Amino acid sequence: MDAVSGTLDGHWFSVFDCVTNDPSTARTVYLVQLPAVLPLVAVSRHSLVVDTIVPLLKRLVVERPDRHLYEIGDPAYDAVHVVECVDPETAARLLTPAVREFADDRRWLEWQVDGGYLFYAEPSGPRRGKDDAHAILTELRSLVDLVEVMDPGLWGEAVDAVPGDGRAGAEKVPGNAEGERADAVRGDVSDAVPSPGAQSAPGPGSGPSAMVRGGPAHTGVYPKGTLPSGFEAWSVRLPDAVVAAPVVCAGTVYVNCSDGRCYALDAATGAARWSLDVVGALKETPAVADGTVYVVGESGVLHAVGAADGQERWRQRVGHSGAPVVADGLLYVVHHPANLLRDASRIRVLDAVTGEERWERRLPDGSAAAAAVADGRVYVQGARAQLTAFDAVSGEELWHQGSTASQLSCCTPSVAHGMVCAGTGAGQLYAYDAATGEQLWGAQAAGVVDNTPALTEGLVFIGDSHGGVYAVDGNDGGLLWHLPNRYGASSPAICGSSGWIVSTKYGRGLFKISLSAGVVLWRHALDGRGTGPVYADGVVYVGTHAGTVLAVDAETGRKPARARRNLRV
Repeated sequence: MDAVSGTLDGHWFSVFDCVTNDPSTARTVYLVQLPAVLPLVAVSRHSLVVDTIVPLLKRLVVERPDRHLYEIGDPAYDAVHVVECVDPETAARLLTPAVREFADDRRWLEWQVDGGYLFYAEPSGPRRGKDDAHAILTELRSLVDLVEVMDPGLWGEAVDAVPGDGRAGAEKVPGNAEGERADAVRGDVSDAVPSPGAQSAPGPGSGPSAMVRGGPAHTGVYPKGTLPSGFEAWSVRLPDAVVAAPVVCAGTVYVNCSDGRCYALDAATGAARWSLDVVGALKETPAVADGTVYVVGESGVLHAVGAADGQERWRQRVGHSGAPVVADGLLYVVHHPANLLRDASRIRVLDAVTGEERWERRLPDGSAAAAAVADGRVYVQGARAQLTAFDAVSGEELWHQGSTASQLSCCTPSVAHGMVCAGTGAGQLYAYDAATGEQLWGAQAAGVVDNTPALTEGLVFIGDSHGGVYAVDGNDGGLLWHLPNRYGASSPAICGSSGWIVSTKYGRGLFKISLSAGVVLWRHALDGRGTGPVYADGVVYVGTHAGTVLAVDAETGRKPARARRNLRV
């Protein structure tokens, strides 16, 4: 790759390849100019305090007479930062909690400031080409944002005193329908101030909502709807993989794409209405509530945008997180640490209108799931299948169900009829009393149960990794029927007596099934591994890793006509 220099958000940068001993490989080097010259601060980040390389790094630093060792990080929750510096005071001022969290979310191993530059070198790999432009821009954007997160006092800038409790506030930013981004992402306390020209978000309860698995309780049950007049099946081809299920709200399909964009499509025709371009891939389902769409990317930034025009209303740094969930005017996000089985997670609750933080709690372990909210309680499952319930408004812990499981569990719970259900990495499905946490029953599947269970009156449906779909009695967990599929299946999207599932991994199929008998009613082939299906107004929607968004008649499954296939946005 030829050296590239320029400015991004007012910061001069340079990106170039540093060739290694192997001419076919290189290390891409990024330089971003700082507002002022700083002494050397080189950071090595490690997720384990007992990492065997940490003692070696410490020894190498202390053996140099002109260098100092500076360590920071709470071993119970944070990564360990072993810092080589010439000025410990500067290192302490630089490595604020906001800076450490920002860097940890990107899982960088090391970065440094040296003189007037922020420096980052990628690990050795194949030489970059034009096809890597988006990935390079994402890394560069992250470095520029990292500079913005740093303490302005380092550059001699005055910092106004702001009221707050020490937690990060939301940043109001300007935007437009094409998804323009604002210049900075801050990590310190700030008041939430409306952006110039931005419209205020509607109040709680003033509009329809849609989110992962049908709502904040994630039951997978969708209301009956009427097929739009003249509807014809369609498919749209997006530039990159769709790995998270879309959501449908008020005639619009909102779908996150791995190219770093959220697309709003007309639910009846597939025509593009707007797109929002953010930093990092989008691999979690968006949430829609009261005229606002909430999108969180791998960069760890949560964006709140207008559902009608895609104009950004505010943004908030929440870290690498699961799908956002909205209920009763509050927005719930669960942070996913780099090492799920060793590092702890936290749940943050924000005001859905302003983005201001209401409460935050540390979880007993890591989590790879989203929160479930119902009846004034919020439920989060940990990576070892521990389940914790909090008061949805105050954050008070109500109960905790421990677990000693060693397999990674990534299942988001579902809640209905006074019961919470969640699957585990060992293939178990457990049901708990939603109010007390008492275990009611357990069931066993053949494969991993990472898909959120679907709950209807007296019935529970799950899809596992390589066994298929199971229907169990909601009263005692007894097996009612099993639809086998060696490629596994999603949990069904349910409307009335029918369900729709997607065969996972290599099956590549969308199926309609009878919920009473567990038989297949129709099958539609997909062009790649599919997301979970979504039902709305007589139509079933699904995304694929090939970048396709498909919409078909839920009753017939009839494929799109040739002229309606692979439409471009």
